[in-house]
Amino acid sequence: MKKLLTTTALVASVALASAGHAAPEDAKNAPMEVAPAQQQSRPGMETPGEMPSAARQEAGSDVLTTRGNAAILSGTASAAGKVIGADVVGPDGKKLGVVDDLVFDENDAVKQVIIADGVMFGFGGKMVAIDFEGASVTRDENGDRMVRIGMTGEALENATEFDKAPLEKTGGELASSYIGREVALATEKDGTGEISDILLDRNGTAKYAVIEYGSTLGVGGNRTVVEFEQLTAARAEEPVKLAMTLDELRQQPAFFYSEEEAPKAGEM
Repeated sequence: MKKLLTTTALVASVALASAGHAAPEDAKNAPMEVAPAQQQSRPGMETPGEMPSAARQEAGSDVLTTRGNAAILSGTASAAGKVIGADVVGPDGKKLGVVDDLVFDENDAVKQVIIADGVMFGFGGKMVAIDFEGASVTRDENGDRMVRIGMTGEALENATEFDKAPLEKTGGELASSYIGREVALATEKDGTGEISDILLDRNGTAKYAVIEYGSTLGVGGNRTVVEFEQLTAARAEEPVKLAMTLDELRQQPAFFYSEEEAPKAGEM
């Protein structure tokens, strides 16, 4: 993603990142202790539907599949909006908390997972940031996204609390800084859209932004995808810029989260 930072802002951003991204030793995501039968499902981290983070493999074009004018999320990719709020489970499979947010590095790859530890009905608990390396995004028995980590509940409880407020001010380091954010198109007459999600490849790198536009009071409208690098960073209180006209946006494929959601051939 293009970065628009003045020298002063850049220095401040680096300082904040150094303070906010430094994972304390007690929050390091230790290797998972799993039984041999469990280990057999993880070699190469290539299990369908699972997004590994340890080995930064080349993902290629595994984020989207196309069918006519439809772009469909691949089974090896993930949507940040569905990872946020997902259950976090430890080596024993017990729930430890939920994902509160994702922290991106300078290459738009997920660096840390912020976990809300001990949250009940949205209240209580504390924030803990763990290294994304060693975690994996997979699915539970209902097909919902779930994050496995190598830390026990006790280790998570004893980890240092994480303050994400400095990262919220930069406007470009948290997944939540983008989701729900306004997008300013090429010219004022083209209007605006909104980022409704970020699509991650199997390594956790942001590849596409899901853009919704053309709705009236939140009703109707269209949903498409653009390459994440096409977005131009801005301060947290400002819209993200996209150098595309409304007509160009309309020419992008319609986005769907699954094959089931996408229309059948000839229906579009």
